[in-house]
Amino acid sequence: MSRLEASAGPAGSAEGHLRPAGPQPAAAPTATGGEVRLMARVRRRWQGLMRQACQYSSVPVEFLAALTANESRGDPRAVRFEPAVYRHLKRVAEGSAAHYGSLSRGQLAAEIADILHPKSEAFHAAFLTDAFAAGHGAELAAACDDALRELASSWGLAQIMGYHMVGRPGTVRDLVEPRLHFRLTLELLAEFAQRYQLDLAREFAEMFRCWNTGQPYGATTDPAYVEKGLRRMEIYRAIEGSGGGGTE
Repeated sequence: MSRLEASAGPAGSAEGHLRPAGPQPAAAPTATGGEVRLMARVRRRWQGLMRQACQYSSVPVEFLAALTANESRGDPRAVRFEPAVYRHLKRVAEGSAAHYGSLSRGQLAAEIADILHPKSEAFHAAFLTDAFAAGHGAELAAACDDALRELASSWGLAQIMGYHMVGRPGTVRDLVEPRLHFRLTLELLAEFAQRYQLDLAREFAEMFRCWNTGQPYGATTDPAYVEKGLRRMEIYRAIEGSGGGGTE
């Protein structure tokens, strides 16, 4: 989460290089006991696979761990159906829509569980483009309603949208397999980095925003999403440094 379409101008354009002088994330407050336990649990359960996945990537393990905590709290079976995305895919399948319509945060919030972070409107708009409709309309038209619902849901540890499997080997359900999921997560992050000229080893706030909004300076659905991610990275580093796993 080819799948990635540029959401703010073509790769290499001025939009992909400028760094707006907007406010940066506020300093993260002291971690709560619940967050320490969460990151300890993510580390105990997934550190082996995360390290393997990050071996050939510039993305540090602590970023992948924090992203996992933000998106699913470490639950590989987490699934969230997004009705607006389903309606869009349905219209594409019927040939009656070529681009993504808007959906308010309030409408979306009524449909999802509070534990998971919905992707922003801009994120889906970045991927569900005219090119997507033209390239995959026939495939969507042939899909049954259940399949469309799977494509309109986010899956697994980092909550990858099902529609990102269109044109890829495997099925949407493969996204709940942790090894594949982490590998695909890193592929998507690398594509964001290439498009926006981001440093995967350093520009973490921008990467968190890309994951939630499709662009490095988008407004996240949860205003504290980036702050939580950065704080959870620090917690993970502290746990790694102490060599401990914390307590449940």
